[in-house]
Amino acid sequence: MLKMEERPLTEGSKVNLSTNRFGNLSIEKENIITLEQGLLGFEELKQFVIVAIEECLPFEWLVSVEDPVVAFPILNPALFFSDYKPSLSKDDLASLDLMKEKDVEMFCIVTLGKKPEDVTLNLKGPLLINMKNKMGKQIVLTEDFYSLHHPLVRN
Repeated sequence: MLKMEERPLTEGSKVNLSTNRFGNLSIEKENIITLEQGLLGFEELKQFVIVAIEECLPFEWLVSVEDPVVAFPILNPALFFSDYKPSLSKDDLASLDLMKEKDVEMFCIVTLGKKPEDVTLNLKGPLLINMKNKMGKQIVLTEDFYSLHHPLVRN
């Protein structure tokens, strides 16, 4: 993941992004994550970078390289839901060139609200990312007990 203060050292191995939320970012090409199928509703966007901003942690941002205006807050669901262990198919793992589930990083897209109790996670469509080869995929879980708008905090 890219920290805001990081700057690449070698010329030609970086991409400069101008974003509304984060200003100008200079990212190393090796940090670009490829989602061959894109995200649901954003299938045309294939390349993203994860941006971590210290004051927003544990939330991070998935920013489109092709259209930097498009950015999604994301969160590792295990930080809040230790029992979140969706079943991953062998096809899902194979498509990311993963041998074991433990080699994948999982994130969920967050819907922000005006109040903390309005913040929700999409537990039904997690993002799987092989951080070694930077290949990612959004999957749609068939389990009925996961929700598109699961509250992050309960009243």
